[in-house]
Amino acid sequence: TAQAEVNDGLVYLNNVRDWTYGKGVILSDGWIDETEAIDPASITRAWFVFEPFASLPAAGHTYLTFELSDGRAYSFSVEARKEADESYSAWMGLFREYELAYTWGTERDFLSRRLLYLEHPVHMYPLNIDREAAEALFMGLVRETNELATSPRFYNTLTANCTNLLAEMANETAIPEYKVPYDIAWNLPGYSEKFLARIGFIPEGDFDLTSYKEEIARLSALGADEFSRELRALPPFEQD
Repeated sequence: TAQAEVNDGLVYLNNVRDWTYGKGVILSDGWIDETEAIDPASITRAWFVFEPFASLPAAGHTYLTFELSDGRAYSFSVEARKEADESYSAWMGLFREYELAYTWGTERDFLSRRLLYLEHPVHMYPLNIDREAAEALFMGLVRETNELATSPRFYNTLTANCTNLLAEMANETAIPEYKVPYDIAWNLPGYSEKFLARIGFIPEGDFDLTSYKEEIARLSALGADEFSRELRALPPFEQD
């Protein structure tokens, strides 16, 4: 499982996923044992990423990405921790079938996995929070990552999923004006995009990366840090 070390105010993420993907294929399955030092004060922005599932409008996956001033970007996701012989079932996820996993990875891994390997649509929005709030959110997720590593919990499709746990963790660390009110989208992630837009946490506009699959496939051959820097030259990021 992912863990983090905090020394002299710097964060070192352990067991960070850094796989590379092509269209429908896994090209490599690398892991970063320990990241280079992350200065939380160097976080410039937090991003909300939404992966809709076409088969069921109420379903989807959400995660966060933190952009650093040096061009690096790391992503955090709440997921069901499947064993090697298990496949995911939303139905079975209601009955303590899976443990909970807090996963960290490079932005390149998380984004290209969904867009290229799984061939799912991906929408990526800058969160409308200030830099200090993004830093506090990051440190809150670091603390929760270590807590889960020592005290395992169960995943639940409705009550302990990718979206409501993010919302709960955000509310534990946020200053009052950034607290997220409860909505059915907490339990049904497919509605989270419209919910966050409605309450002003993400901007209006076209932040759909799906039509840029060719460009992102080309960028995925770059190193993880260069991928993140080059990604932000694409049109959806230029409007920000």
